[in-house]
Amino acid sequence: MRNMITSMLMIALFCLPLHAAETEIDLSGKWHGTLAVRGINLRIGLELVHNANALSGNMYSFDEGNMPIALEKVTYDVESFSFQITRLKASYTAKVNESGTEMQGLFVQGLLPIPLILKRVDEFPQPNRPQEPQKPFPYEIIEVEYTNEMSGGTIAGTLTLPPGRERAPVALLITGSGSQDRDETILGHRPFWVIADHLTRAGIGVLRVDDRGVGGSDQISDDNTTLELVTDVEAGVKFLRDHPRVDKRAVWLIGHSEGGMIAPLVAVNDRRLAGIVCLAGPGVSGADILVEQNRLLRRAAGVDEKTLDWFMPLFKDTIDLVLANPNDATDATFIENRQALVATYMKSAPVPIKLAAAQINTEIELVGKQLSSPWMRYFLSLDPVPAIQNTRCPVFAVFGENDLQVPPKQSAGPFETALQFGKCRDYKVKVYPELNHLLQHSKTGAISEYGTIEETISPEVLDDVTEFIRGRL
Repeated sequence: MRNMITSMLMIALFCLPLHAAETEIDLSGKWHGTLAVRGINLRIGLELVHNANALSGNMYSFDEGNMPIALEKVTYDVESFSFQITRLKASYTAKVNESGTEMQGLFVQGLLPIPLILKRVDEFPQPNRPQEPQKPFPYEIIEVEYTNEMSGGTIAGTLTLPPGRERAPVALLITGSGSQDRDETILGHRPFWVIADHLTRAGIGVLRVDDRGVGGSDQISDDNTTLELVTDVEAGVKFLRDHPRVDKRAVWLIGHSEGGMIAPLVAVNDRRLAGIVCLAGPGVSGADILVEQNRLLRRAAGVDEKTLDWFMPLFKDTIDLVLANPNDATDATFIENRQALVATYMKSAPVPIKLAAAQINTEIELVGKQLSSPWMRYFLSLDPVPAIQNTRCPVFAVFGENDLQVPPKQSAGPFETALQFGKCRDYKVKVYPELNHLLQHSKTGAISEYGTIEETISPEVLDDVTEFIRGRL
């Protein structure tokens, strides 16, 4: 979900030449290291070019996509190398060893300094992803663009169509929260590409698209809520129904995480949809999801139960405070109420927490800011149950037993109950053992495992989704 995604690095889509002082060591070439961000190991690469008295360069966060992030204000004075990235509010300063093969320094994003060692490499290392689709592809791949008439924005994507059919059934994939590319790239995995390849080989076409502001899709605004993203999906459905190679009676939606919440919101107003598949889609409100998610993720990161029992009520009350505040986190009254809330909780805090009072205040301040964004406010207050209850088309809801971001013990039951007592007469809810939020086989479900697991998505889930759709064509 978005609180995890926003803790990662964002991707900028531009590259500019930069100036630096004359250097004794040519830093041109590729550099590679690992950045540990809240328990997640991100593979970082620098590609530097030294021309005369100027350095130009890009940074890559390989586990979040391969788009270049332009470096700014690059300097090098024999030993010390540094750069900034204004859009990310990030900087890096490091000492270069005498042989010019390694630099050790601190990467700072916001107020958080993180050690980052970069070593010179001939090529950037790539993780093993055995499910990554390989050529030759026995189907047609078409790059497409269409317009969301409500927003005026262009949406870009890839349509894969099986051979031998004049008009094919097609599923539109809907990404989870955060700005993601058409493959839903995360930590070296491209799950939507794997899903598209599997379904298309089985005779089901797939449309996967870039989110707003990613790849070829227009940004529109910085304040997109789930409701506005629903209109992007509706535009995609219209595009498919108008396409000469698509069976307009067999358009499906497959949503992951927040996308699994969006699918019913579209289906409830579109009686012509052939069906929806919700992969780790919430069955309770965003506020309930966020509280339980944070408890489980913090526990997985090593936070003890006594601290969690004290902190999580404070976290929940902070959410309530945000929802009760009509303005943003910079509002003077909100700041005053937030500080009073922390002070009240501090009176009953365990001694170790009282000793870390300044850190707790800073974290709650950051939490308040994150929760105050338009997207988060809408998400926190969104209850998916009414849309699920009023969805009439076939529904397949998939959950992973080890999912810490949309815990099945919290969501699977309410999701199934909503279907059982709703208008849907053809549905299936299944909880898969050992699967995490990405539907990989996992040991603990912790986010830190995502990138280390070679499997991109469970073959059983791929087969079950394919069977569910093909059985209803």
